[in-house]
Amino acid sequence: MRYTINRVNMKDIWKRFEETELTHSSAHHLMAIHYLLKKNGYARSIDVSKHLNLTRGSVSITLNKLKQREYVVEDENKFFRLTDKGRQLVNSIMSVRHMLIKLFHDVLDLPEEIAETDACKIEHLIGHETGERLITFVGFILSSTPSAQTFRKEFRDFGFLCNSQPECDVCELDCFFSEKETIA
Repeated sequence: MRYTINRVNMKDIWKRFEETELTHSSAHHLMAIHYLLKKNGYARSIDVSKHLNLTRGSVSITLNKLKQREYVVEDENKFFRLTDKGRQLVNSIMSVRHMLIKLFHDVLDLPEEIAETDACKIEHLIGHETGERLITFVGFILSSTPSAQTFRKEFRDFGFLCNSQPECDVCELDCFFSEKETIA
């Protein structure tokens, strides 16, 4: 079965990208606060700035947005902490990131650097339901059940030959692999 995205739906889908809970930058600010709290027991704006290698002004703008959205609070001494809502979001992002790294590195056998980079790119963009399903899928694929072990072996041995097919059932238009060769 071929799935196609018609132009009308695509127009609406790309707009929903902007509806994500957080921007990529905001997610990294939350993650920095989480890391700094674990490492130092405190997180100040300057600490976040140094950790992310960003200007204090840029960090201040993002932290104010995070305060408005009730992900972080700042006390009278200018120390930040995550709210319950912020902790839940950080936990969700970290879980999805970890799962994506496992999928990309341990299942798809991509180098660790590529796995981490690509996981970072999409960790906060997928929906909660998709994240849950992927975590379950990766958990199964990496489990010791005989069917999962068989799947991993067969996947490693599988060679997808969509170039030899007149119409690819996986790619939308032209074969992705042949397109990759012409781009390079």
